[in-house]
Amino acid sequence: MTFYMILLSAFLPVYMRDGYYMLGEEKGVMYMIISAVTAALIILAYLPDIFGEREKKSDTASIVKAFVCINLINLVFSLDKKVSFFGLEGWRTGFATMFLMLFFCAAFSEGAILNRYTLAAVFAVPFIIAILVITERFGINLLRVSGTEPSFVACVGNINWYAGYLSVFVPIGVGFAATREVYGKQFYLWSVYSVVMIMSLFVQGSESAILILAGTYGLLIWYALYEKERLLALIIQFFLLGMAMFEVKILLGIFPGKYTYTDNILIHICDMNVGIVLMAASLFVYRIVALFKESPEKSWNGEKYRKRYIVISAILAISAIAFVAYRFDELAQNGRGIIWRMTIDMYNGLSPFRKVVGIGRDCFGSYVYSDPNRAELLKETFGAGNRLTNAHSIILTELIEGGLSGVMCMIFIAFYVLNSLRKCDTEKEPTAIICALPIVSYYLNGMISFSQILSTPYMFICLGLGLYVANGEQS
Repeated sequence: MTFYMILLSAFLPVYMRDGYYMLGEEKGVMYMIISAVTAALIILAYLPDIFGEREKKSDTASIVKAFVCINLINLVFSLDKKVSFFGLEGWRTGFATMFLMLFFCAAFSEGAILNRYTLAAVFAVPFIIAILVITERFGINLLRVSGTEPSFVACVGNINWYAGYLSVFVPIGVGFAATREVYGKQFYLWSVYSVVMIMSLFVQGSESAILILAGTYGLLIWYALYEKERLLALIIQFFLLGMAMFEVKILLGIFPGKYTYTDNILIHICDMNVGIVLMAASLFVYRIVALFKESPEKSWNGEKYRKRYIVISAILAISAIAFVAYRFDELAQNGRGIIWRMTIDMYNGLSPFRKVVGIGRDCFGSYVYSDPNRAELLKETFGAGNRLTNAHSIILTELIEGGLSGVMCMIFIAFYVLNSLRKCDTEKEPTAIICALPIVSYYLNGMISFSQILSTPYMFICLGLGLYVANGEQS
């Protein structure tokens, strides 16, 4: 299990066969090979336990079995069973991949060895890739491969793939930095990791990174409100966020006009000196909270502040949803909005049975182009050389491919794990928040992005580890 996690984190992201040519296909096939072989070895090793009597029934096993059954029904009634089983070429997110991800979710819910050596092996590669991305964005190509173009970064693929990758590995780093002993050795190591990863998040180009930051720091605020010590650690994380933004600003000054991607909101934020303002504000607030902490007569009601924060967050979320719904016609004028509108129309046109079970995994592309009018609209919008394979939203894609049952399963497993982690005792909370952060960040980023082989498998491992932390005797 430990070897598998290291292999998946250290080898799969850097694996390339012929540069960027068919990179998604190569990584998808390699993921299935690594995962299938490891799963077979685990099954053989634990065969007696699998078929023998277990001491206790596992809720995780029941959830995974239900998820697998729903996916089997989806496979049986899919429009293209071969594509639905193996996945579409270049993506490979079919039933076989989903089954493997669920298998390892269940496997990691039984625990894993996570000592400092394992963590170093797992997180060294994301750190190195982040450095490669930062240097590439300023015209220094340390890694030269065939097919290089501005929308591709490092060895991961295009910016949407990398944003998905970061939606898992950035929040984990921030979570570790926020939960280590302040000013200890581990704190400094994880802080350096977080700053570099956040810098790569700001420069990579995809604006969905805003949702990654919102999910990471939004959940971290909820965690920190429990006690004043955590609140001080949170303020330090905001200072580090400002530092990352300021360092991007410095790079923009050192390499004027060398940024290799189109202007985007994140780059403008860095260029407007927001990082300096955030660092200064963090120092000021840190001192205020530290003085408040030193006043013994003033108590701290963490639960009260958490409840208020949840109410405020809910109001903001509802307002954002209402705003999007009200202005959907206007917002849907861009490329992604056209895809979302078309997907909703596609779902409304499905039969009642298909609305429940879906059309089959990875069958979105073949179905959307089966209608000549839709095909012509997509050709005019995105060009004849580009082919749409998903709705650029994990919920809308699942609505078509997995139906309402698939969407409900996707949402249920995430909320089940997050709710289990929320119930952890105080001693487990630091570990629980590390598991929860990438789950929240992945789903938020996924609202305007897609499932892929360099993000979704890692998220399922986080789901499994989250269940272990919530249900195990130790964290």
